[in-house]
Amino acid sequence: MPAINREGVMQRWARLALRCGLLFTDAKLWESIRGQLRDRVDDMGSEMKRRYAHTSDRLDRAQDAYEGGANWAAAAGFLGGVGVGVGLGLLLAPASGQETRTAIRNQVVSFKKRAEEAVESSPLRAAIRPSPTGTVGN
Repeated sequence: MPAINREGVMQRWARLALRCGLLFTDAKLWESIRGQLRDRVDDMGSEMKRRYAHTSDRLDRAQDAYEGGANWAAAAGFLGGVGVGVGLGLLLAPASGQETRTAIRNQVVSFKKRAEEAVESSPLRAAIRPSPTGTVGN
C-alpha cells in the first residue's frame, strides 16, 4: 500500500512541476509581468524625479538663505531708498533746522516709550523675567 501512495505523491509532484514549467514558458504571462514591472519602474522614476526636484529646491533656498541670497539686496535697496527719502525730506522741510531736530527728537522719544511699553506688557516678557531669588523656576 505505501508504494501505491508514494506513486500518487510522485505523480502529483510531477504534474505540479509540469504546470509550473508551462506557466514559466507562457508568453502572455511574461508579457503581463513585463508590463507590470515597466509600469512600476515608470512610477518609481517619476516619484524619484519629483522628490529630487523638491529636495533640490529646498537645498537651493537653504543655500540662498545661508549665503544671504537676494533678500539682503532687496532689503538694502529698500533701506537705501528710505534713507534718501528722509535726507531729502530734511533738506526740503519748510521748518527751520532747530524745529526739525526737535520734531525728530520728540518722535524718537515717543517711539522709544511705545516700544518699552510694548515689551513690558508682552506675555513673553513675563516668561523670561528672572525670579527675585536669581534661581530658575518658581
